[in-house]
Amino acid sequence: SLTILLTDNSKMKYLNKKFRNKNKITDVLSFPNLEPADLKKKINTEIYLGDIALSYEIINRRSKDSNFNLEFDKMWIHGYLHLLGYNHKKFKDYKIMKKTEDKILKIL
Repeated sequence: SLTILLTDNSKMKYLNKKFRNKNKITDVLSFPNLEPADLKKKINTEIYLGDIALSYEIINRRSKDSNFNLEFDKMWIHGYLHLLGYNHKKFKDYKIMKKTEDKILKIL
């Protein structure tokens, strides 16, 4: 399981500063409950993956060119993959993560 917080840009900026020391607004933040190595040990058991914070204002702005549900899904999927240990620090990691995001979005 996981928790999703849908909040405004002000709260996102606060959380980004507090937990990542970045004093700027962001669209999605993920707070994993487990390290990726520990996550792999938890097969066949219910676990709490962590928390995802999403900016309602950014989703709403992006939805002007598509729709709110699609933008919301894109963002929570991105956050979910971070909870699972994915990252996009390197371009090859970005491609892997993006491909996985697109696959999940297609299933939805």
